[in-house]
Parts: sequence; C-alpha cells; structure tokens
Amino acid sequence: MDGTLIDSNDALEVTWQRWAAERGVAFEHIRRVHHGRLPAETISIVAPHLDAAAEARLIYAEQDAITEGIHPIAGANDFFRSVPAHRAAIVTAAMLPILHLRLQMVGLETPAVCVTGDSVRSGKPDPEGYLDAARRLGVEPRSCVVFEDAPAGLLAAHRAGMRAVAILTNYTEPALRAELPPEAVPAAFCQNFVGLTFDGTRITLPS
Repeated sequence: MDGTLIDSNDALEVTWQRWAAERGVAFEHIRRVHHGRLPAETISIVAPHLDAAAEARLIYAEQDAITEGIHPIAGANDFFRSVPAHRAAIVTAAMLPILHLRLQMVGLETPAVCVTGDSVRSGKPDPEGYLDAARRLGVEPRSCVVFEDAPAGLLAAHRAGMRAVAILTNYTEPALRAELPPEAVPAAFCQNFVGLTFDGTRITLPS
C-alpha cells in the first residue's frame, strides 16, 4: 500500500524522524531499511537494544492519527479500480485501521482480501503475507502479479513464487537491482501506474 498505491512518505518520515531523535538512532539508517517492513522488524535492525514490539506500538499509534501528507501514486487509483474486487488483495505492514483510513483518504475501496501487519507472524521479506493473500483469493501463487516499491516486498514476492512489477517511488531501478539477488529482480520497472492497464486478462505496461 504505502509507496505502491499511496504516497505516504512525508507522513511516515515525520514519525520515524521524531522516533529516531528521541531514541538517538540515525534516521538515515532507518530510511535504508523501513520501506515495506513491519516497524518492529525495522526497530530490531536499527536499534536491537530496544523492545521492538513496545516501540512499534508507539510508531503505529502515531501513524494512526496522521491525516496529512497522504496522496495516491500517479495512476494507481485508475489501475486498482480496473481490477475486479474478487481478484485484488493488499499486503501491507500497516495495521488494519491505518489501511482503512489511508484508502479512504485517497478514494479507494478496501478490497475483501487484506493482509496487514497485525495478521502475520513474519513481515516482508518473508513470503507469509503474499501466500496468505493467494490462499484467500483462491489462486495459485504463480498466477499472481505483485506490485511493490521496496526490496523487502520484492524479495517476499519472489519467495512466494509470484511475478513482480517494481514501482519506482522510493528506489531507482539500479538501486533495486543492487539490493536484490538476480533471481528476485522484478519482471518490469515502472515509475508509477500511468499507462498501466488491465483488460480482465492481461496487464499491459507503458510503452
């Protein structure tokens, strides 16, 4: 959701910057790893001496109240609406209330299948979330196409046996290629969803 369908960078970075300043953690270290990850997993990487679960609850509580700086990624709403509701899922590190709030803010309906940070044991790059989404959609993982913006999510998609398209909101194509093993490099790279179409059978990428 965040970074793929929705541009929430400004809102998220304010939260993480405040937390980093209060805990004495370098924000640049957080910025390198937090995209696509559960807050607790980010905290365990950047500040292993802290109680990651307790700190993550503080992060979620602050993010739950943010209503500024949330915008749709260009073209994302039109593309998402073109996918029938029974064939779409969102897999996100956000909690369910945050998911509902942010989708409402950008004018999107919440799909029936949502896998959120409060419903998985392990977040991305673990494939658990994507495999659960495929199961609930009633489709084989190899039939799924994942749209992701961050290395953790792209790696999760690969480990789930799914094809992926990278949305270049937070990383450049060279940066993603440098972060990922060759076998996990996505099938395509797109700056946003402008020009992406779905006709019920085939996804067409911008020319």
